[in-house]
Amino acid sequence: MKSISKFYSSLLMLCFMLACSAPSAFVYQRSGKVVCQKYEQDVIHLRAEASAETTAKAISFAERNAIENLLFKGIPASNQEKPLVANETEAMRQNPEYFNNLINKEDYQRFVMKSEIIENVAEQKAHFVKQLISIDLNAFRTDLEQNKIVRKFGL
Repeated sequence: MKSISKFYSSLLMLCFMLACSAPSAFVYQRSGKVVCQKYEQDVIHLRAEASAETTAKAISFAERNAIENLLFKGIPASNQEKPLVANETEAMRQNPEYFNNLINKEDYQRFVMKSEIIENVAEQKAHFVKQLISIDLNAFRTDLEQNKIVRKFGL
């Protein structure tokens, strides 16, 4: 009887510790929450949304979401409705180092001309941001061409 009591006490203690432990980290997930605010010939201004455990991480997720949608999905109602990279799976398979540096190591920052918070809501364990991001399309396309990710326009 004593061992059963100890077992249940231990189980209860474990459940309590798990419930009180720090919240699990948010994991980046691409979403369609990217909208074109304005576009010019070589610059696109996007509004992207994201949430994370800190404002800084939410900003990073929003920027990454904007870049990935621009690269692999295109942005509806903009001058970049078609994606910059036609086949995401094939491009990632053939150029893993390039995309790892670009996306995971935030090398895309070279093409971000401006990134500013337009809304920031902090709740108990989450920070939600809407970010306005201006991206230099000409420099981005040129980099993709120079690294042989895409062919030069018209070829």
